[in-house]
Amino acid sequence: MNDEDYGALLLRPLKTGTPDGPTRIDVAKAMGDGLRARRVRTWSTVTAVTAGLAAIVTGGVLVLMPAPAPDEELPQPVLPADVALPSSCTVDTLPAGDAKSAGVTGGDPTGTYLVGATEPVYNGDFDVLVWKNGKLVADVEYEGPRVEMTDINGIGDAVGRSNEGIPKPYAYQGGKVRPMKGIGTPIAINDAGVIAGGTEHAVDEPYPQRWSSWDAEPEPMPLPDGITSGYAFDITEDGTILTALDSVTKTRGAYLWHADGEIEAIAAPAMDIDQPVNVWPIAFRYGWVYAAAGTDAQQSLFRYDPISKFWQKINDEPYSAQLPAGGPQGLFASPKVYIGKEMFALPTVEKYGDDYFMIESLSEDASVIAGSNISSVAADRPVDPMIWRCR
Repeated sequence: MNDEDYGALLLRPLKTGTPDGPTRIDVAKAMGDGLRARRVRTWSTVTAVTAGLAAIVTGGVLVLMPAPAPDEELPQPVLPADVALPSSCTVDTLPAGDAKSAGVTGGDPTGTYLVGATEPVYNGDFDVLVWKNGKLVADVEYEGPRVEMTDINGIGDAVGRSNEGIPKPYAYQGGKVRPMKGIGTPIAINDAGVIAGGTEHAVDEPYPQRWSSWDAEPEPMPLPDGITSGYAFDITEDGTILTALDSVTKTRGAYLWHADGEIEAIAAPAMDIDQPVNVWPIAFRYGWVYAAAGTDAQQSLFRYDPISKFWQKINDEPYSAQLPAGGPQGLFASPKVYIGKEMFALPTVEKYGDDYFMIESLSEDASVIAGSNISSVAADRPVDPMIWRCR
């Protein structure tokens, strides 16, 4: 059973109406699994490199630099600048045409385009919806399996997968939903049309793959020795794919799969724990790689600058706010997102009462945020697509 099937199974009892008493369903996990979405985010073009690195690579050769004297203060790396926190946000419901219910499942880095689905619940319609600047510009029904789009780029092309049986890749391109080649789940698409994703076989271990375009054959990621499986989470505009790879020692590490085929391991951050440090990637955002690190029982949220190789700890509660992309997502009664190092609370709508909210898109400048609400107790209340405009 894959993640989507598990999420659908958890949500199935909601079809019967309002349950007696409080729900026993882990709504956050169910919606996080059933409507998981992975987003493409741009990678900052920061080029400054600290002179205090212990080693640099020149022309493909590792060049060792002199170690600093014991009393010598190490220079601080030049890090990506943080986005300013908004001073205020307004929230609105996005138009959904004739659909009684709809949800957002992805957005492009500028916040111009959003993609979603009608009736985005177990056995729902899943017609493809596209919004541009908050206006509904496409409502496409696909004659075939239900298709859920997971990401859209800055020119309005989207990618996703069938959500029944073995996943098959699909693209929204030229105003139509089109089948892609191979099997698996496209996760993210950049403006050049390069698609990051993975396989989800019924028998074989999953691994990351990419498509150079929506109509290209998938290319599997070459796995380093000792790796048993892996997953893709995000892609940058230069084609670098953020992945997680699992090893035979049962540890998980973060890797960058560069456009030229190079596989770059990201060393885990230093943590005061007596077990191997696992790294669970979440997304490229604001010029950083965001990731949870630690053990199954003890995790912290970090971000990593790919230029200086510098890890920065954010907090010990990785999933207290949302960072839409390929990492774990959930629902919050009071929706919050990470902007830089800060958790930023979003306004809610009074009519939704105790409903939960799931954020699915966060623009790089934090000016456009989008997601959906979901009832906390039953599925007979509609899911609505939401947009927050911030300044």
